[in-house]
Amino acid sequence: MRYFVCVFVTFSLAVTSLYAQSVNDGKALYQEGKYAEALPIFEKAIKSSPRNASYNHWYGTCLLETGQPEKAKEYLVFAAGRKITEAYHSLARTLYLLYEFEESATAYTQYKEALTKDKKTAQAEEVVPLIQRAERAARMLSRCENIQIIDSMILDKRTFLDAYSLSAESGSLEKNGDQVIYLNPLKDKRFYAEKGEDGGYRIFSEIKLQDKWSDKKELDLSDDSIPNNNYPFVLQDGMTVYFASTGNNSIGGYDLFITRYNINNDTYLSPNQMGMPFNSIANDYMMAIDEINNLGYFATDRFMPENKVVVYTFIPNEEIIPIHANSDEELISRAKITSIRDSWKLGSDYQAHLTQARKNIQEEQNKAARDFFFVINDNIIYYTLNDFENDAAKQSFLKFQQLNAAMRDLEIELDSQRKEYAGGNNTKKQSLRSSILSNESRMEKLVVQQEEAAMNARNLEIKYLRTSNK
Repeated sequence: MRYFVCVFVTFSLAVTSLYAQSVNDGKALYQEGKYAEALPIFEKAIKSSPRNASYNHWYGTCLLETGQPEKAKEYLVFAAGRKITEAYHSLARTLYLLYEFEESATAYTQYKEALTKDKKTAQAEEVVPLIQRAERAARMLSRCENIQIIDSMILDKRTFLDAYSLSAESGSLEKNGDQVIYLNPLKDKRFYAEKGEDGGYRIFSEIKLQDKWSDKKELDLSDDSIPNNNYPFVLQDGMTVYFASTGNNSIGGYDLFITRYNINNDTYLSPNQMGMPFNSIANDYMMAIDEINNLGYFATDRFMPENKVVVYTFIPNEEIIPIHANSDEELISRAKITSIRDSWKLGSDYQAHLTQARKNIQEEQNKAARDFFFVINDNIIYYTLNDFENDAAKQSFLKFQQLNAAMRDLEIELDSQRKEYAGGNNTKKQSLRSSILSNESRMEKLVVQQEEAAMNARNLEIKYLRTSNK
């Protein structure tokens, strides 16, 4: 009997030593950032000792680091319940990712208390901003706005502006490398972000004078020691500015903010953080509002792989309307934008709204691109010089335009002479008569030459199109 007991104890110690060695290997891999390699080691350990608090902590943390917060929660709750200090921290992070912000704040508080108890005062103080961030996110979630998101488009981050379609009255967005520039409707003022020596981005404005940009001014938008403000957009009033910031108490990466210019003292008001679903624990930026077509856009990398973003199109509310959800799960889903269909109102035709807005913008762009209106034949109308296929036809049309300009100038001169003739005395009329007759004769010749140039341009272009089978 003693022999068997001795063998059993020896065997148990050997197994324990084997698992201890494996767990130590897992910890080493974890410290090296090799979470995927460490995960199966801790999974094996947890299966052997499911009630081991330490194993639960390490396995849950590895699940968290490999992008599995839903699964990690169970193990970290168990470990935190067994008073493992670092488990509080991992659990708080997990709950934050799951949008359980109030519970996350509680876990961070417990982590701070445990550190304080262990007399790690400096480390405990570093947890305070994390508690405050979770509390801000909880308040933001409770006031999640009920907006109708009517479209979404996934693009590469470098081309994300392709999803933005704005009316001319709303201004325009241009990309210059990594820099996004907002131009006002008159294109005489622009806003952009520039990287400073401290590594942070600051937003500047400039005005255009005699085709040169000048009067560069920084928008004072942050009290942070290293501001990181970017992606500006200005409403039609010229005073309301949307921008993105990683400071100003952001809840995760870039958050969207709004401010207004105070004309009385040439400053900007303290920025207001926008709510959910515009903001999230990911990067949210480039808010733009087309007030003419009642459409808004913003970009986010939530749910997205690296270097991809989704641009959401929504209908702006005139005032903030909070969501009245039936459950926490529904509220979280709307805040995350799990599905844009969940935001749609019954019976609303969002596709018609979107189609009409895009049609309006396209017609506006087409109209803006037209330099002239020149009929080639019943089926072809040209609007720009680039429409011409034949160089000789283009030269004839240029002559037609020059003759048109000469006719306009001559018509103005004749109109002035005729008015002067009508109100003049006999002497004045006598002096003007020959000049008027000469200009009228010249006008007749210009009309003939103009008609010939137009006909020549049409004939040359039609002949070229026929011979080239276009």
